[in-house]
Amino acid sequence: MKTIKRCALWGILTIALSASLVSISIAQNTLAFTAIRATDEGAIHLEWASQPNEVYQIQCAGTFNTNTDGTTAWQTLYDRYPSQGTNTFWLDTGNYLDDPIIPHPKYDASRFYRIVDEGADTASDSPILSINSPTNGTVVSDELTITVNAITDQGDIHTKLYVDGQEMPIRSTGTNYYDGLTNYITDTYVINTCEWGNGPHILFATAETFSTPEGGNNVAQPSIGHGVSPFIPVTFSNLITRVVFSQYFFDPDAGQTQQVSSVLAANSDWTITVVDVDTNAVISATGSGNTLQFSWDGNDTNGIPVPAGVYYYVISAQTNGLPDQIQGSGSGGSPSDGPPAPSFASASSASAAEPTALYVISPVSNEALPLAIYPPGFDTNGLTLFEASPSEMATFTASILGVNTMDTGSGGGVTPMYSGAASQGTIVPKRPPTVPAARIAGTVGIGYQRYLSWTNNYAPEAPKSGLLTLHVPLEGVGGSYPISYHSVTYYEDEAKNLIEGLQNFGAWKTTLNKVDGNLTLSDLRGSGSPFNQVNLAMLLLHGTYGSGIDYTASNCKQMYFPIQSGGGATYLRMSEMSLGGAGTNGLKWVGIMACYSLKHDNWANMQSLGVKPYNSNLHLLLGCDTTEYANKDMLIFWARYINWGIATHSPMEIRAAWYQAAKDAYAYMISKPGDTALNWAVAGDSSCYHDMIQTNYTPTGTWFYEKVEVWHP
Repeated sequence: MKTIKRCALWGILTIALSASLVSISIAQNTLAFTAIRATDEGAIHLEWASQPNEVYQIQCAGTFNTNTDGTTAWQTLYDRYPSQGTNTFWLDTGNYLDDPIIPHPKYDASRFYRIVDEGADTASDSPILSINSPTNGTVVSDELTITVNAITDQGDIHTKLYVDGQEMPIRSTGTNYYDGLTNYITDTYVINTCEWGNGPHILFATAETFSTPEGGNNVAQPSIGHGVSPFIPVTFSNLITRVVFSQYFFDPDAGQTQQVSSVLAANSDWTITVVDVDTNAVISATGSGNTLQFSWDGNDTNGIPVPAGVYYYVISAQTNGLPDQIQGSGSGGSPSDGPPAPSFASASSASAAEPTALYVISPVSNEALPLAIYPPGFDTNGLTLFEASPSEMATFTASILGVNTMDTGSGGGVTPMYSGAASQGTIVPKRPPTVPAARIAGTVGIGYQRYLSWTNNYAPEAPKSGLLTLHVPLEGVGGSYPISYHSVTYYEDEAKNLIEGLQNFGAWKTTLNKVDGNLTLSDLRGSGSPFNQVNLAMLLLHGTYGSGIDYTASNCKQMYFPIQSGGGATYLRMSEMSLGGAGTNGLKWVGIMACYSLKHDNWANMQSLGVKPYNSNLHLLLGCDTTEYANKDMLIFWARYINWGIATHSPMEIRAAWYQAAKDAYAYMISKPGDTALNWAVAGDSSCYHDMIQTNYTPTGTWFYEKVEVWHP
């Protein structure tokens, strides 16, 4: 269980889209927030006083003190966020991976925040990070490649990139070099700056290290360290800015309409072309003005509906010399399932009809807040109060922040003079979506245990062999308690990354999520398993294998998975499983991220004796022939590859993607004395060998087994 050492609440946040106002009430205690502001996109920038080398969790709630016992139902917005020193900042753009989802703040009427200090790093030293490209003060346009370097003496390291405090998608490429003492890595990330507004932005990277990879058997609990790179201020300068979508994954058969909008920094003639994952042009549209608005019903140029999938949008613009278009500050309207349509107002054109409100300069954040958020009778002595309209507030905010703002909300804003290139072309999206995927491609079930009560190595009693009082010898070691395990924090990251990848690249819906104590032995035993009611299941567990016969299961050698309950654990025999579900909603593919989940010798012995942990409905079982180490990148790579491919945008076969994802994810693990190669394995019905998500086959009853080396020390 996590202990809240220090926490803070930052009251009600209300966004009135019709007036482009953000209302905030503040209550603080020990861990003080030092600043807050709403960005021009309606995201919420949070800053708090922090301690070096600590890790934080950001929580939120839509309402306060609403539980029957008077407590607040907090939901995790972001976890394991490393301190940036004595002051740390982060950007709230929602969390679409949890169920229920946490929408982007601009879609919520109110939001409370709490910061949880999760404790200090346990590693003796922290990784050293830097962003080598771009450099401080660079003016950048269109796609930007960002190079992150990290150095550590730890055995496992992973980086993340942030823009203004928002985490970006996983690295595009990466390399590492180990000289026997130090692990040097270089990761490259690619973003499209046209998906932000023009002006200053902050880039930084973080890294998390483990002394030894998590997940192995008979090893000590790893020490964990974090590092943060220096901040790199850059300026985005584009003719095409703030491109947003109503659907990240688009399916016209579900009645969806894709709404694409963009702000053009100068009056321009524009063209937008929809392309599929193979870069084939689908349909085009043209227009002119300071805004691009494109509503697509999903038909191609010939009026034929396109299949569901991820589509890309090629946008080009050419300035036409006409005056910038200034629109009124009334509500611009918005798609029901997407962001509001862009609208503009000049600060000097505010009319008498435009509403005004009283504002106060906050003594906490030194920013302007609506006076209405303070309770009646609040003492305003010593505070600066003023009256302003929405458009005047936009100008005021711009001057305070030192940036040019171009409001894309419905309440008006300021269009700065544009002095950049007269033409631009770009292809989007690359930025993480700010709307939830429709989740229609298939259903997913996830089960994992982090074994949180095992802070020290824990050895559950080995299963009885069925011969008198003897136990099954595990991994060649006899005795009642031969194998020890520890907690695995990364299983949560792996599971969430799988959800993110399946949502973003394939619009899968997570209908089953069994975590820690909610995942029980009965959930995994027999044909009545709830996992048989989803299309794809992923289990993340510890695992081991028997080196002797288990007489309780047709006298075979097999695999075992400890399932924790309370402070102890009971081994699940693989022979107790009956994986596979019939019909459209039935289970076709299963991944088991656990050591020895598909140990070749034991699997062959089970097959020879007719012991099958699956039924006639299962297509493929994906696992590992050797030790398996937790790796947060593995499953998001796999989700990307089976839905989207690698470079060609051509989806891969499920089996081949399993191996490729492991090769790419484990490339950064450095060798240690005694390390052995990692072999990933797939077993399945022979007719389903070439299964893809989009085209899969009916099982016929004959099974294959294969394994591939994915990493070697």
